[in-house]
Amino acid sequence: MATGAKYYHSCINCGGINTDTRNEKGLPCEKCLKDDHLTENVFELLKGCGLLKDYQIYWNFHQNYKMFEKFFELIFHKPMTGYQRTWARRFLLSKSFTLVAPTGVGKTTFGLVASLFLALNGKKSALVFPTVSLAQQSFERLNQFKSKIQNTDVIRILLFNSSMKKSEKEEFEQRFLSQDFEILIVTSQFVSKRKDVLSKMFFDLVFVDDVDAILKSSKNIDTLLQMIGFSEDEIEKATERLRSKNRENGQDTVSNGSKNKGMLIVSSATAKPQGLKPLLFRELLGFEIGRFTFNIRNITNIRIKKKSKEKLLEIINILKDGILLFVNTEEEGKEIVKFLLENSIKIGATWNDFEKEFELFKEGKLNVICGVSSYYGKLIRGIDLPSRIKYCIFWETPCFKFSIDMDKAPRFVLERVFVEYLDNHPKLKEYFKNVEILQTEKLRQLVSKYISKEDYSKIVNKIFSHLKLTDDGKLVIPDVPTYIQGSGRTSRMFGMRLTKGVSILFEEDDTIFDSLKSRLMFLLDEEWMEENEVDFESLMEEVKESRKIQNDDFYQNDTKSRLMIVESPTKADTISKFLEKASTRRYGKLSVYESITQDGILLITASKGHVYDLETKKGLHGVEYHDGKFIPYYNSIKRCMKCNTQFTDELDSCPKCASNTIDDKKDILKTLRELALEVDEVLIATDPDVEGEKISWDISQYLKPANSNIKRIEMHEITRYGLDSALKSPRQFNTNLVKSQIVRRIEDRWVGFELSSKLQENFKNYNLSAGRVQSTILGWIVEREKEYAKSEKTFTLLKLENGYNLEIEGEEECKKVEAEVVEQKIEEIPAPAPFTTSSLLSLASQKLNLGVQQLMEILQFLFEHGFITYHRTDSTRISVTGQNIARMFLEKVGKKELFLPRSFGDEGAHEAIRPVKPISPEELKELAYEKYAQGISQNHIKVYQLIFNRFMSSQMKNPKILVQKVHFRINDIEIVKDIPVKVEEEGWLEFIPMQIYPLFENKDYSITDKRSYKKHTIQLYTQASLIDEMKQKNIGRPSTYAKMVETLFKRGYVFEDSFRRIRATSLGKKVYSYLSQKYGEYVNEQTTRELEKLMDIVEEGKRDYQEVLQELYNDISVLLNK
Repeated sequence: MATGAKYYHSCINCGGINTDTRNEKGLPCEKCLKDDHLTENVFELLKGCGLLKDYQIYWNFHQNYKMFEKFFELIFHKPMTGYQRTWARRFLLSKSFTLVAPTGVGKTTFGLVASLFLALNGKKSALVFPTVSLAQQSFERLNQFKSKIQNTDVIRILLFNSSMKKSEKEEFEQRFLSQDFEILIVTSQFVSKRKDVLSKMFFDLVFVDDVDAILKSSKNIDTLLQMIGFSEDEIEKATERLRSKNRENGQDTVSNGSKNKGMLIVSSATAKPQGLKPLLFRELLGFEIGRFTFNIRNITNIRIKKKSKEKLLEIINILKDGILLFVNTEEEGKEIVKFLLENSIKIGATWNDFEKEFELFKEGKLNVICGVSSYYGKLIRGIDLPSRIKYCIFWETPCFKFSIDMDKAPRFVLERVFVEYLDNHPKLKEYFKNVEILQTEKLRQLVSKYISKEDYSKIVNKIFSHLKLTDDGKLVIPDVPTYIQGSGRTSRMFGMRLTKGVSILFEEDDTIFDSLKSRLMFLLDEEWMEENEVDFESLMEEVKESRKIQNDDFYQNDTKSRLMIVESPTKADTISKFLEKASTRRYGKLSVYESITQDGILLITASKGHVYDLETKKGLHGVEYHDGKFIPYYNSIKRCMKCNTQFTDELDSCPKCASNTIDDKKDILKTLRELALEVDEVLIATDPDVEGEKISWDISQYLKPANSNIKRIEMHEITRYGLDSALKSPRQFNTNLVKSQIVRRIEDRWVGFELSSKLQENFKNYNLSAGRVQSTILGWIVEREKEYAKSEKTFTLLKLENGYNLEIEGEEECKKVEAEVVEQKIEEIPAPAPFTTSSLLSLASQKLNLGVQQLMEILQFLFEHGFITYHRTDSTRISVTGQNIARMFLEKVGKKELFLPRSFGDEGAHEAIRPVKPISPEELKELAYEKYAQGISQNHIKVYQLIFNRFMSSQMKNPKILVQKVHFRINDIEIVKDIPVKVEEEGWLEFIPMQIYPLFENKDYSITDKRSYKKHTIQLYTQASLIDEMKQKNIGRPSTYAKMVETLFKRGYVFEDSFRRIRATSLGKKVYSYLSQKYGEYVNEQTTRELEKLMDIVEEGKRDYQEVLQELYNDISVLLNK
């Protein structure tokens, strides 16, 4: 249900202001079409009243698509597949692109049909094939297609065949030079030989069936571009830009589908294109040559601990056929192959004659083929044979071995050792702040200079305790990419299905296996089974069933194309990496990643945050009142590229510096609408909170008229699991959340603008601002300083002979303290709840000495890169998935008996902040040094460690502690303390240690040290305690805690002293004094808290948001008249 808000630029016809009510129905604005009940015949109505504008573009597109659809079905008597539907839409939008898809889904067929469709409309196409035989086959198929369609006799198809007779060649030459054809079919070799003629011709479509063949010569790329209308000058200038790497804004390209240019459609490459020339496709046409990569797997990983040839033979006899066997060395492989041959196994080896042996395996004449497990080995990469390859066996984990000797150690070892050393030497650390930029040999010299050989050895053993260190001084690290590539041969796309694969690893060393296991979990979320847990019979049946293809598989298991929009480019990049992006396209200011999933094509891009916000000119600060309704006006967000000022009003220049260089989110919205036309479904995956819901609603308002199939999905963690869960649970938009955010924003605008303007006018300072939450918090800080000043007292700290410190109020002359143990009992200490936003900001700020804004940036990074769950949350709930992560980690470290799952809350959408994988901080550090995890700093590790330790503690048994109740007497002063003196059962103290003191006896304890000092009993706020206060008093939200604190600093209202305590500046005190005296009812704690409750009521759908706005308006009316 729509909200009644109005959105600038969203009318699909005139580009003017439209209501979300009309956008939801796909209707133009009321200026274009008055009646909002007429959803049919919109085109005719607009045309009839002379108001038809951009709507014609979308109408023409949909009409053309219907025509193409019917055209396709007329030829094949079947509908297009999901891949072909997407390609058809791009083709009809005149886009150039790569056909990225598994083998056998109709790439060539699509190219042939597209050329025929163009020919019927009098347009020319060139079809380029790698071989003469494929060109001949395509010629014959096109003629078959022609016979099924009326009025195709006029279509002239010209084929070049090198085996033609002399007279045929002469006829071809005459027709070729006179362009007597609609469709030209040639080979890649022909393009190379006849580039002088082809480069002067123009084709509406050039379709390249095998791009690998055409890319062998860089001149071919120039020829292809010239064939679709690019001049030599345009190509040379684009090449120069690439050479200089000095493109404007770093990424701008010639618009994809430029006017007067044809289309270039190419099949995906098998190898990564090399050199500068292939980049011209990105520079001039906005797409990169993609490769079909598929990183979704369905593999069961099995470990066999006992490594023996007899066991290997037993396993091969069970599996029977379709087996890849990987060994670490050729020498070892020859010995194993000999043993298996002697035992009647039909096995070949890649080191003999790879092509011959592999062909025998392909034909089923060999059951097993053996090769070396090298990342670039022929058996590891480049083979795609899903019907035959079912199983793989690794005879030991593929590994890297590095020397740890100081003189030979690789850079990552030296860097880790030196960083660890610096952590224990703060003064030296201040001098060497950027170890990562030091050259390797310089780093080696520093390690040798500052660290003794004995200390070096100790540090190496400490930091690499999770890895295998051999007796001859080698560090052994699993070669995870090789394992992934090799095992991945067993699970591929086969038709429209993903095959089931099995990977068996013989590995006796637990340390090496655990290292592989944790890295595989981090990269692929894959787990392992032990041999005794496997039912081979049912597993083999599953493998067999996944390879059965029915005749109607393509239509029963049809794929679809989806556009997924996230907020952040970083998040889009993270998702594309774990899906392994197949292609990247550049659309204006957006990068669009294309990946292939089991369900089809997934396009991923980012809105780059908010796209709309309230304008300021209409009505009361962007809100008009009509017919008893408040109508907010949302305009695209604009940012000045010169001074960074953000605004929404329709202005030709920046309101602050008058610059004309403006970045307008309208451009991103236009690109997203164009992308929405390509796909079957749009999924908006902005952050899973109220603010994210509003952003997704805003985006949908611009896209809905172009593609009505738009859904909302939520990713609570940026992992494969998080993506799979989101894709399986698309939903409609929650308009109650949207309305709640509208109320919040309007209230912020009304109160904020009014109070700010009065403040600015009074102080003659236009950089000042005010708001309910901001000014309430400022009041806390000002009042706390007054209380702090009055709370100074004297205290004395007594250090007892057993090391215990006892603090007493006042100054006391004493030499001993009488202690009496009045009670002694074992207490069970409850597990701490996992972190919410406020509790994490509070503790992390306090422990790590970091500001809350910096912490939020670190948390954003950890979330977007797939390390933690969503970090803006009030929930302490841990899902079953989260509990399993704790269980897996405790099993991994041999402490399964300490696992005690807890949910800490009722079932709901949101969770506490927790790790998303069973990866310890130490392992994360290793992954960062091994470059599996990019961009990880020490602060990221420290924050992750807090989250990990708190989460693990929350899922473990409670510790049992011996606690003594001790009665202390110091002269006339008596104090009773509960003191933990012994750990009986450790439980979660494994992750969050507790201070344990010596056992007390009933006796007098002498005082070894005494110190008197003054301190305040009421403390000044720190950033940590301020966040705590906001949470406890229900002021603000997780998404606004850090922002509110940052605003106070930014406006110059507060500062941090040398102890990182927050104090009000002179300006801050004056501002609060003015606001509290003049407008106290708007900036006090009670009214701000009540307003938060009101927002929650709207969010829950218990009150009409228009009623609430009316109340707020009545409230603000008093302020307007002051």
